[in-house]
Amino acid sequence: MTDIDQIKQKVDIVSLISEYVTLKKTGANFKGLCPFHNEKTPSFVVSQERQIWHCFGGCQDGGDVFKFLMRIENIEFSEALQILAKKAGITLTSFQPSQTTQIREKIFEINRLASEFYNYILTSHPLGQTAREYFANRKIDSNSITLFSLGYAPNSWDSLIKFMAKKKFTAFDLETAGLVSKSGIGHYYDRFRGRVMFTLKDHHGNVVGFAGRVLDPEAKEAKYVNTAETPVYIKGNVLYGLDVTKDDIKKEGYAVVVEGEVDAIRSYQAGVRNIVAIKGSALTAGHVSLLKRY
Repeated sequence: MTDIDQIKQKVDIVSLISEYVTLKKTGANFKGLCPFHNEKTPSFVVSQERQIWHCFGGCQDGGDVFKFLMRIENIEFSEALQILAKKAGITLTSFQPSQTTQIREKIFEINRLASEFYNYILTSHPLGQTAREYFANRKIDSNSITLFSLGYAPNSWDSLIKFMAKKKFTAFDLETAGLVSKSGIGHYYDRFRGRVMFTLKDHHGNVVGFAGRVLDPEAKEAKYVNTAETPVYIKGNVLYGLDVTKDDIKKEGYAVVVEGEVDAIRSYQAGVRNIVAIKGSALTAGHVSLLKRY
């Protein structure tokens, strides 16, 4: 049996699609509003017995678990294969990722390591003392620092570059991930310096980027600096905190949308768990489409 056949056997299509669409049992099948076009009368049918879905309305599309995930997440087959294999608890034996997937996976890994680096500096290094005081003054507790992967970027031109070199990543790799910049004479330097760091994750929990807030009130730099847009980070498609709060949003049936990360974290601490924040943009159609799934 191939990896694909094993995944189809172990991943229940109704359970998967129910993460994105509200389905109701109708006879032998399940029915809901099609997520791929606007409609008021449900025409999206899922067959649990045949493990397929089909829209009998405007788009007339259909397929299996792979086709659904590729469309709803706007990803390639190789990425859908990895996500579904993880859900099924299957180790892929013959997986050849595309070049696009390889680039995305490398950026995810770089960002994950950078998040751990910033978090370590904040929580366990003398250089993080001022940042610890900042979060304490903002009434953000240690549980939230861990849960939301908060951190601090040292006020240095190359601390992250040096750390990542030990992990075998080059400055060019970091530039691709949006973590370093290049001077006019070609020298690389850390994009985030002397800033408290907010880790930005997608709804799957992958680290897609960062937002850094300057600590020095006299600094002439921008108050906030975000990761430049990359193959994994488009600011109009990312909602801060959704990876943590999506189950609460689904449970409550609505989301509270706020402007900043601290607003979201403080609200979460106060018991408002169905909350997200927009990042560096107005509320976009991408944000609304993402929230609509929950």
